[in-house]
Amino acid sequence: MMQTTLRWGGALLALALLGGCATTQNALDDATKLMAERDAEKLLPVTNLSPYSMALGRFGSMLDVYKDGDPIIYMQTRSILDATNLSSPLAGAEIPGDITEMVRTAVNRIGARVVYVPYHPDYLVAQAQLGAKFGVTMPDFLITGALTEFDRAISGAGRVNSAGIEFGGGNGKLTLGADVKRSAIFSALALDLNLVSFSTQQMVPRIQSSNVVKVLNFSSEDNASLGFYGDAFGFKMEGKYLQGRHSAIRTLVDLSVLELVGKATNTPYWRCIPGGMPDPVVIENMRAAYTGLTPELKLGLIQVMLRKYGEPVQVTQKYDEATKTALQKVYSERFADKGEVDVMQWSGFEPLFFNVPMSWEPRSANANANANAATAIVPVSGAAQPAAKAGT
Repeated sequence: MMQTTLRWGGALLALALLGGCATTQNALDDATKLMAERDAEKLLPVTNLSPYSMALGRFGSMLDVYKDGDPIIYMQTRSILDATNLSSPLAGAEIPGDITEMVRTAVNRIGARVVYVPYHPDYLVAQAQLGAKFGVTMPDFLITGALTEFDRAISGAGRVNSAGIEFGGGNGKLTLGADVKRSAIFSALALDLNLVSFSTQQMVPRIQSSNVVKVLNFSSEDNASLGFYGDAFGFKMEGKYLQGRHSAIRTLVDLSVLELVGKATNTPYWRCIPGGMPDPVVIENMRAAYTGLTPELKLGLIQVMLRKYGEPVQVTQKYDEATKTALQKVYSERFADKGEVDVMQWSGFEPLFFNVPMSWEPRSANANANANAATAIVPVSGAAQPAAKAGT
């Protein structure tokens, strides 16, 4: 009898404890705590920048230096679409079908010297019907292009490591096992952009960009097991990383717009990119342009470039003493390794043009290294406008 009473008493006590916990207030407290925990783990929005977004801003600063006094360039785009047809829902809509807005954003990142001109005729017509008046800005160039390639799984590899160890025997047998698996697959996306003269509706020769980005699909799997007395225990961890295709395309867009506008303006845009390589199109264009100048215009351009190095020279198109002193200083400090050079020739002028100091770059290793070195500025006698030579 006593045991039955105790049993019922324990059951009633357990029910009472359970009833005390399952209260409205406790449920509200638990819900509040859960909401606070989940809110603390929310991923906040971040600025959507590609690795080349900063390069576009730097390029805008470069244009402020190289194109000081030049007119603003106005640009517009045609619709930049997917030419691979893999954006179709029938193909799984694996990539975006229209990236025009990404191109517009990239152009607008450059700054005030390259202005994007929107094209929304329906909006303008509707506003005009309401009495609005507009001043129309005609673009200098059109950007055309498309996503031209999407090659899925162009390269892939995987590795597996397995190990198993047994201890003891019979009922005391102990088994340990482990597996490690890794696999990686690369796909490729390509974007082509071209520049069209708005006034002639002709493509600008050699002003284009065609760039490719690899997209990674990576997976991992780790397994471990423990066997003891015939029973087994184990765990498994899986991981998967799929690089965002939209993010990869934005990176392509930013780089391609930088290259396109850099070629169009004949500026050394590759200096905006860490580890960037000189563009032969820009170098060839500048060589042809400089070679075709008269001696007077060459000297004027040399003086303009010296001013960008901070030298207090006037643009007189004459080989005066101030120009000679400035050339001696700049070439001794920055290009002493070039030896004696003739800045009236492209080979001598090229380092002066392509190495104008930029705020984000460290000072050249040659700067101040040979500041006191003797530099000869030798005019060529008998010329209508003397050639200027600089060197150590």
